[in-house]
Amino acid sequence: MKVTRRSGRAMGSTLRLTIPGFDDPAADAAWAVVEGTFAGAEADLTRFTAASPLSRLNRCAGAWTPVPPRLASALVAAWRAYRLSDGRFDPRIIGALEAAGERAGVDLPPSPARLLPHQRWLDLDARAGSARVAAPVDLGGIGKGLALRWAAASLRRAGVERFLIAAGGDVVAAGAGPADRAWVVGLSDPRDPTRAVATLELVDAAVATSSIAVRSWRDAAGRLRHHLIDPASLEPAEPAWTSVTVVDRDPAWAEVHSKVGFLAGHGIARALRGRRAWWIDASGVVHASP
Repeated sequence: MKVTRRSGRAMGSTLRLTIPGFDDPAADAAWAVVEGTFAGAEADLTRFTAASPLSRLNRCAGAWTPVPPRLASALVAAWRAYRLSDGRFDPRIIGALEAAGERAGVDLPPSPARLLPHQRWLDLDARAGSARVAAPVDLGGIGKGLALRWAAASLRRAGVERFLIAAGGDVVAAGAGPADRAWVVGLSDPRDPTRAVATLELVDAAVATSSIAVRSWRDAAGRLRHHLIDPASLEPAEPAWTSVTVVDRDPAWAEVHSKVGFLAGHGIARALRGRRAWWIDASGVVHASP
């Protein structure tokens, strides 16, 4: 069976589409859907552009601000993840992220000095198309998962039933793969991304990985800094693991669970009980959920 592939970049990651059984014009049309969905999500949800709707909302923290539908949906998803994770997933870590060194160069009001896990930080008026956040928020990780969710839904609406979309370490697979079997995805070794330490079989499922293999650095004092901020301490989480990978039906929820698992440290097995998950330690040893 013919397999068609397209690739590009979006949201700071390599973006790839694989479709079995499509000719080039049909694949080009499907790729345009994926590219357009990611471009729209990035335009609305990025914190790296002062003119983005998210940046405008953050600058007006505490006041009602018009928001486009994609941003409204992302805020609702982030709020739900925050509530269901008891605050382990908290998008209000943007100030700590900037303080750790991952700066966007966009002016923001101050973030809270402490994050309480049961505070209400979002109000949304869907009829008026406006929202109010109590503090600036970052939608980076869940935003990529949502872009995958939205791109997959758009392809299905366009009549494409079998495909795989990969955005960096996050993947969504629909239907069967090229051999009419499950899609096979490699789990990369954080120390050598060209090497797979395990293979995952996916049918109508998504994968997300939270990792410090790429986005980590040392500050002036020599401390390890990375982008996975613990809401409890507002510091980069102590890295018990180099990467955590979770399979879920939905890519946005896979993203949320992978971050919650990473933040759980050595309590990861309990935090991810009942989920398909893998975590890799600094020595390259792969651990898996039962």
